[in-house]
Amino acid sequence: FGHNNKSWSLYCDNNSYNFRYNNVHTPVSGPQSSRVGVYLDHSAGILSFYSVSETMTLLHRVQTTFTQPLYAGLWLYYSVGDTAEFYKLK
Repeated sequence: FGHNNKSWSLYCDNNSYNFRYNNVHTPVSGPQSSRVGVYLDHSAGILSFYSVSETMTLLHRVQTTFTQPLYAGLWLYYSVGDTAEFYKLK
């Protein structure tokens, strides 16, 4: 994810965030959290990433025109006990 012009990603490790698009890696500052929120407004062309704890802090926002269907995906470095879940907010 993020290594071409058809996908975006937010890389998270214990110490930092990195936004990736078209094989360009952009360091992102923000509070570290074990939870990351992703918000998509397809018609407005907005994709946003948030650090989620007691509050939500915007980490990075993309403004573009989406011309094809979008699919959510995860890439995890596996460690015992790691989990990932998708939640749809109403």
